[in-house]
Amino acid sequence: MFMEGLPFLIFWYTLMAISFFSEISIAADTITPTQSITVSDGQTLVSSAQTFELGFFSPGNSKNNYIGIWYKNSPSVVLWVASRENPITDSSGVLNIFCK
Repeated sequence: MFMEGLPFLIFWYTLMAISFFSEISIAADTITPTQSITVSDGQTLVSSAQTFELGFFSPGNSKNNYIGIWYKNSPSVVLWVASRENPITDSSGVLNIFCK
């Protein structure tokens, strides 16, 4: 029964985590659909209040990379991880944002 509701739970948890960002930025204060974040570039998106950060990270001594959200001032406190069961095992990971 729990497994049937898991995708719905993940969706709402993700939506709530993202809702903490009133505005996100990359270096300046915006990111455009033509920009991306890659495993190798080290760029992140930071909430306007400088509280949260989104980007690729590699926990501890792991060689795997994940997309996650963590506290900007406490990077080791990861709040959310995308696709935890399927990590990125090389430097080919790319996060793109599209407008439709």
